[in-house]
Amino acid sequence: MSSYPDWVNAFKEKGTSVKKVGNEYYLYRTTSKRVPGKKYPQPVETYIGTITREGVVRTNVRKISTDRVRVYEYGMSYALQSLLPDAFLINSHDKETLRFAFLHIVKQVSPRSYLLRGVELPTIAELHINLNLQYKRYERLSGVTVEDLRPLSELYLVETKECDMLSDATPEMREILMKLGVELNAV
Repeated sequence: MSSYPDWVNAFKEKGTSVKKVGNEYYLYRTTSKRVPGKKYPQPVETYIGTITREGVVRTNVRKISTDRVRVYEYGMSYALQSLLPDAFLINSHDKETLRFAFLHIVKQVSPRSYLLRGVELPTIAELHINLNLQYKRYERLSGVTVEDLRPLSELYLVETKECDMLSDATPEMREILMKLGVELNAV
């Protein structure tokens, strides 16, 4: 027989367990799994929520693995890419060279940009471009300066083994994005 109050036992069903910590009662889903080298299956408990007299307050917190977490700059790079005019990719150079020129601009203003993940950039000398000229050309064609976008550099992309997440945008960041007509997409 359970030593918990009736209002707590009302929420305990098959495959669940209740634990009391202090004055709080917690509900867990209980299963088991085989572990190599162990004689018997090992219990596995998954937290469901806190039991109150009104019901179970379910958690909306998701546990993620932190064994591989990477943080990239996202906001400014995303805005730079969103505002990239088609005319920037039209010049005496081929499109691929100009795409690499754009990525060099991103690298110059945001070395930890998410746009540079897994990208092998040829050197500026190999591209035969003047980066300062391309930088000014980007600003002229897009109508925005990189300094205007600087506050967005603190909007981060957090990459984990399970998923990618964006940090929260401040009201100042949202205002800049709205003025530029750039809408942040969910990652």
